[in-house]
Amino acid sequence: MNDDMFIKRGNGKLTVSYGESLLLNINPDKNSFDRTIDDDALLKKKRENNFLILLLNNFVNQCYRYRILIEEGYFFILCDKDGYVIEIIANDQLNEDFKKLQFKEGISLRLEDSGTNAVNIAMEYKSLAQLYGKDHYCDLFKNWYCTAMPITDHYSKEIVAYLDISRIKIPSIKEQSITLKNIAIYLEKCISYRSENMSFIGGEIDDTDKLILSSLVRNGVRKAVMDEVGISDRALRNHLNKLGILFDADNDIKIIMAAINIGIIDTHGNIL
Repeated sequence: MNDDMFIKRGNGKLTVSYGESLLLNINPDKNSFDRTIDDDALLKKKRENNFLILLLNNFVNQCYRYRILIEEGYFFILCDKDGYVIEIIANDQLNEDFKKLQFKEGISLRLEDSGTNAVNIAMEYKSLAQLYGKDHYCDLFKNWYCTAMPITDHYSKEIVAYLDISRIKIPSIKEQSITLKNIAIYLEKCISYRSENMSFIGGEIDDTDKLILSSLVRNGVRKAVMDEVGISDRALRNHLNKLGILFDADNDIKIIMAAINIGIIDTHGNIL
């Protein structure tokens, strides 16, 4: 993505998008988000993007500046590469307001389902998109000031998700763009680092290895891991010896730290 080129108010590409929305017979007056995937499909998408979801939440919640932005009324929308919402980070009042609109995880922000919006413009042109309220096709977004951009795995050179930062009724597009770019830089570095490391060891790590690592983080002792995973002492030692060689680690703590740094598990033992 070229950071110097982005889609904003007055761009002819928005006019093209409006025309496509019209041809798709999207109702501009609809009063709720009515296109969504089922719970099983949503769960699958969240599992596939678990690393990114946890990464975003941890980064936003641990940074005082971003916590304040959320309290002030900014909110983040994370969509998978297909344009389905897989995470919403907002304050309590906004979350209550979103329920009335049926704005929730699993809804589609694709052009064919929600009309012109920042996410599907970013999807179409692989670029940062800035949309004021009236720039959107549907009245649902008439007070939403949105900025969205792709999140790219630079190791695989693939777009893996789309991130949007928005505010309702208060136009602060320029500030949003700066914030969004800063967060995207961090996410992309972490994703690319993980992707590169997993390309070297991913084929060597099986599901049992991941369960062992998860259990070891949460329980701390091998006996508890054996009971939880359901393996013998010998089998556990074989798996940990293999992981030690892969990670160049000579004890359980170093194995755990390497697995966390690579992005196989998080600090709470969640498998990523």
